[in-house]
Amino acid sequence: MDQRAEKMELIQTLVEYTGRLIKGINEAVDSFHEGMEGKGMDLVVQIIDGLKWTMEAITLTLDVQVELVDVSEIIEPLNAMIEALENIDYVLIGDVLEYEILPKVEEWNQKLNLTIGE
Repeated sequence: MDQRAEKMELIQTLVEYTGRLIKGINEAVDSFHEGMEGKGMDLVVQIIDGLKWTMEAITLTLDVQVELVDVSEIIEPLNAMIEALENIDYVLIGDVLEYEILPKVEEWNQKLNLTIGE
């Protein structure tokens, strides 16, 4: 398999993974809204790990993307998340996930879908 084909396969995996990440973010937001902070925080740990892998994979595939995904756009929301986590502010954690991180991941998913032609 040539390098381009490997990168296209990685983008296909990214599309599937960002779809699951979107579901996980929504589940975490719902958990925080429903007062289930423990469950929400467990999901936040998984979401952060997922974002890290996603950002690394996106960076590896920049040269084959139809519409470039700029992972630096999520730095500011991640900094807001860090601040919310440091202050143990569950409402803010939920809001950052819902209004800042989720829209970026949805945008990434759409752009990556363009590359694989779906």
